[in-house]
Amino acid sequence: MSRLWRYGDKAPEGKYLVTRRDGTIPQWPSFVLGAKDMAAPAALNAYADAAEKLGYDQEFVADIRTLANEFKEYCIKHGTGDPDAPPHRKDDPATIEKMRIGNGS
Repeated sequence: MSRLWRYGDKAPEGKYLVTRRDGTIPQWPSFVLGAKDMAAPAALNAYADAAEKLGYDQEFVADIRTLANEFKEYCIKHGTGDPDAPPHRKDDPATIEKMRIGNGS
């Protein structure tokens, strides 16, 4: 699969359900990065660079860079994933219903 799931016809709700600690689901679009994705460290570092230019808190920026390094180390230790793979798990209907309320990623 070469598209984001949310833009395809098999899983228009997206691949992931983002839920806050209080159980609410953000209404805005989101994008989830995982450590088994080889592109994730570069994406996190680019985000940190942009956040720094925008004046975000320096500790926050440093933490994003630390996370990028953790992702890289995880990928080296555990191998890479297949972030562009098509759906291959059985959907949980309750989760899919929640995804339809918010904007799945």
